[in-house]
Amino acid sequence: MKKIELLAPAGDRESFIAAVQNGADAIYLGGTLFSARANAKNFNDEDLQWAVSYAHLYGVKVYVTINTLYKDKEINALTSYVTKLYELQVDALIVQDIGLFDLIRTFYPDFEIHISTQASVMNSYGTRYFEENGAHRVVLARENTLEEIQNICRQTNLEIEVFVHGAMCVCYSGQCLMSSMIGKRSGNRGQCAQPCRLQYQLLKDGQSLPEKHPYLLSPKDIMTIEYLGELIEAGVSSLKIEGRMKRPEYVASVTRAYREAIDAYYQNKKIDFQPYIQDMSAMFNRNYTSGYLHHDLKIVDGDYPGHKGYIIGEVVYYHKKQKRVGIRLTQPLLQGDSIVFEDIDKGRPVNKIYHKHKLVKTGQPQDIIEIEFDYYVDRGLVRKTLDKQVVERMQKTYQIPTRKIEIDMSFEAKIGKKAKLKIQKEDHSVIVESSQDVEIAHQTPLDDNRIAQQLSKLGSTPFIINNLYIDSDEKISMPIKDINEMRRKACNQFIEILSHQKIHHQIIHDIPQLTIHQSLFHSQLYVCVHSLQQLEAVLQYPVEVIIYPYQKDIEMAYQMCLKYHKKMVMMTSPVIKDDEIKDILHSKIYNDIQTILVNDYGTYRAFQKKELIIGHGLNIHNSYAAHHYHELFLTSLEMSAQEIKNLKTDLSKCIVQVFGKTTNMISDYCPISQYYFGYQNKHCQMCQQGHFALKDRKKEVFDIMVDEHCRMHLLNAHTLFYDQWKQLPVGGYLINLTHEDSQKIQIIMEHFIFQSSPDKIRQIAKLTSGYFKE
Repeated sequence: MKKIELLAPAGDRESFIAAVQNGADAIYLGGTLFSARANAKNFNDEDLQWAVSYAHLYGVKVYVTINTLYKDKEINALTSYVTKLYELQVDALIVQDIGLFDLIRTFYPDFEIHISTQASVMNSYGTRYFEENGAHRVVLARENTLEEIQNICRQTNLEIEVFVHGAMCVCYSGQCLMSSMIGKRSGNRGQCAQPCRLQYQLLKDGQSLPEKHPYLLSPKDIMTIEYLGELIEAGVSSLKIEGRMKRPEYVASVTRAYREAIDAYYQNKKIDFQPYIQDMSAMFNRNYTSGYLHHDLKIVDGDYPGHKGYIIGEVVYYHKKQKRVGIRLTQPLLQGDSIVFEDIDKGRPVNKIYHKHKLVKTGQPQDIIEIEFDYYVDRGLVRKTLDKQVVERMQKTYQIPTRKIEIDMSFEAKIGKKAKLKIQKEDHSVIVESSQDVEIAHQTPLDDNRIAQQLSKLGSTPFIINNLYIDSDEKISMPIKDINEMRRKACNQFIEILSHQKIHHQIIHDIPQLTIHQSLFHSQLYVCVHSLQQLEAVLQYPVEVIIYPYQKDIEMAYQMCLKYHKKMVMMTSPVIKDDEIKDILHSKIYNDIQTILVNDYGTYRAFQKKELIIGHGLNIHNSYAAHHYHELFLTSLEMSAQEIKNLKTDLSKCIVQVFGKTTNMISDYCPISQYYFGYQNKHCQMCQQGHFALKDRKKEVFDIMVDEHCRMHLLNAHTLFYDQWKQLPVGGYLINLTHEDSQKIQIIMEHFIFQSSPDKIRQIAKLTSGYFKE
C-alpha cells in the first residue's frame, strides 16, 4: 500500500522550510499571480525557483495554486505563467477553471493537474468525469462525509485529496459569491474578504430575534488528527492542511503533529495526541470540530470568529487606579505571551506580570497575578493566544535543519587505480574519483573501518547513510584528505542533482487563438421559479422556457407546464451528492423531462443522455471555459456586459441572468437550526415557521431559502437587474424568481415581455447592476 501524502501549506520561505523540516511530503503554495489566496505573501519567480530546488532535494513535491477564475484578457499572461512554472519543474498545478484545465491538458500534457476544491467536486460522477478527461487528482469538497469519501475512492483511480486541518468555509467552496456581491472582492478570483466571519442577526418575518451568538456564519476549525487511520483505509491519497496565510510556527506545529500521527498509524503504535493538539491550539484555533467527516452537528459556536487560543485563567477583579486586571491562573503565563479577555474580546501582549506586588517573569497555576490593561474588565475567562514557549519550540524544529535524506554509498579502492565513490538514491546517482591512484601501504594500511568513519562524516549535509558498501584491496594507502574531498565533492554534486531534477520534457507550443462560429438566432426568455405558486403566475405569460428545481413537487410542475404547452427545464443544485444523483436517475421525471440544467461536473456526466444546459455552478468565466462545452450555458454572474459581448464563442449558446437575486452561499449548515437548537437539527422544520433572513452590520438583509436537503441558500440583499439587457447579443435572458409573490411577478413579467417602465421594478426591490456595469 502506497503511503499517504501529507500536504502542507506555505505562504513564504520560512513557512516552506517549516513544512519541509517537520515532515511534509508535498507543499502547496501560490505565486504572486492567479492564486486563490491573493492576500498571502506568496512566492515570486525567484522564491519559486528556490522552493522547488529546496523541496526536490528532500524528495518533497511542490504544487502551485492557480485555482481562480480567469478573464479572457488574462489568458496570455496566465499561459506565460504556466510555462514559467513548467520550466521551474513544479510538480503539479491546482486548478479550478475548466478552460485553464483544457489548456494545460492540451499544451502541457505531462503537467500534473489537481482539481481544486473550488471546482466543487463532491460525488463519484464528478471524479470519474475528471478521470476520463485527464486529471491526476481531485480535492474533494470539505462537506463530504467519511462514508461518501469511501464510496468515491472505490469508484475512481484518481488520487483523492481531503482537507484534514484548519479553517473551514461555511459554504461550499467555488459556490460562494458573498464577498463578490457585497464588496466586489471575489472569492473565485482570490480576493475573499471573509464576510462569513462578521456579525449577523437572524430575522424572522422582518423582526430581529433576540441575539444569542452574533457570529452566525463563522465555523470552527477542522481537526481530524484522531481519524487519520479511517481516511487512510478509505483510500485517500493526500491529507491537506489549510493555512497559507498562517505564521511559520503554525505550519510547523500542525505538520509535525500530523506527520507523527501518520507514521504511528503505519507503525501500528498508539500515541498521545493531546500534547500535539495543545501545541496546535496554541498557534491558532477557533475551537475544533471533526467537521462533516464524522457528521458533527455543531460546526459553529457563534461567539467569536478569531483565534481562541486556550483558557489559562479567570478575571477576579480590576484595579481602576492602577489600571491592572487581576487573574487567577489555571495554566502558566510567561512574559512574551499574549492573552485575550473573552468577556470584552480585547487583549494584549504580556510585558509585565505582577505577583504579590512584585514583578515576575512567570505566573503559575493558582497564582493571582496582575496585568496592566487599559480597558475595564472584572469578570470572564482569559485565553492565551500566543504561547512564547510553544513558538520558540516550534522555531527550533526548522531553524536548524534536521530532516535527513537516506542515501546508499559505494566506495571502491583498487591499487594502481583511482578510488571511486558513488552516492545513490533511487534512480539518481553520482560518481567521483580520487585525485590520485591508490597505492600499496608500506607502513600502516588504510582499513575499511577508517574509510567508513571518514565517509560517514555527513554532519552539515542533508544526508544520512542507509547502506555503505566498501570494496578495497588489502594493504592500501591513500590520503585521508582525498577521502574527505571525495565525500564533500560527491555530496555537493548530489545536492545539485536532487535539487534540479527535470520532470517535464515537452516542447511548449504557442496557444492558438479561438475561432468563432457565430450563427443567426432568436433570443429566448428563460424564467426560473421555485414554487408552484410562482409557476402558476408565470404561466399566464408568453414565456418560452420555464426552469424548475428538482424537488418533491416537480412532477406537478411538469404537468402544469404541459397543460400550458410550455417547455420545462429541470434544474439540479450545484450541491449534489451521489445518492441524490441516483434518486434523480430513478425518478419518473427523469424519464419524462427532455432538458436538464446542471450545476456540477457530476450531473453533467451522469445526465449525458439528456439535452443539457450548463448552469452558474460550473462558473463559466471566459471563452476557453465556454469552449469546453457544446451545450447552452449560463455565463458567470461575475462577468461584465462587455466581457460577455467579447466572448470568443457562439453567443447563441449563451444565457445571461438579467434579473433576480443571486445565491451568495450554499451551505450544509443552517443558521436557523443553529439559533433555535444550538446545533444542526436536520429536518427540524423551523424554516417553515416564517420568513427568515440575516441582517449584517450595515443593515443589509439577506433572505434565506432552505431546500429539501436542509441546505441553506443565502440570497443577496439586492436584486440583480440589468436595464440594458436587450443590448446583450446572446441566445437567452434569464429571470430568476426566488421569494417574489404573484403581484411582484406580474410587474416583473410585464416589464420583460411588454417593455413596461422599469420604475415599477425599482419599487419592488433593492436593485443592483452587479458586475454588468463594471
